[in-house]
Amino acid sequence: MDKSKPLLLVLFSILICGVYYGTVNAQLNDTPPSFEEKSTEVKQYTPLELQLESFIGGLHVGEPKQAVELWILGVNNRSGAVQYTMLSPSLQEKSRSKFEETRWVTGQSSPWVNNFRFTKEEKLSESKMRYTVNYDVETSTQNLVNGQKIIMVEKNLEPFREYWFISSITTKYNEWEAFTPAETVLK
Repeated sequence: MDKSKPLLLVLFSILICGVYYGTVNAQLNDTPPSFEEKSTEVKQYTPLELQLESFIGGLHVGEPKQAVELWILGVNNRSGAVQYTMLSPSLQEKSRSKFEETRWVTGQSSPWVNNFRFTKEEKLSESKMRYTVNYDVETSTQNLVNGQKIIMVEKNLEPFREYWFISSITTKYNEWEAFTPAETVLK
């Protein structure tokens, strides 16, 4: 007889006994569920939701200036989703409904903002920076006005989730510009 057959027979016997005794010794739980217990239900994500979460996580940046640069890219491309992703959680909460109202499209076709320039960088602390950004508001035929934004960037200090985000955007008002939902516009 093959040497592996007795070993398989023993393992099969153990399996059968385990199933039998596990079934026989199982007890019914007659205790009704408590409404005070916390739910441990786990949300099931759709493939699209998982893709979106991966996209958002992929945009988290390791340098403060990158947060502003990506936000500017979102402004130039009129992508509210990219702009929104670069915002702090509290600024996201405050501006989400405005982004949704515009279907995540910001700005206008003409005039538009162009030629962003970092004119001042200030390190306020190890986890806070302030950037002054100048830019042009223009049409295809002329430069209408020069604009300026003061952008505060902070570091998320949660363990294992350290990245930089924009905590405020303050802009001087001008009559030509279509401001983004997260901006505070000073008149």
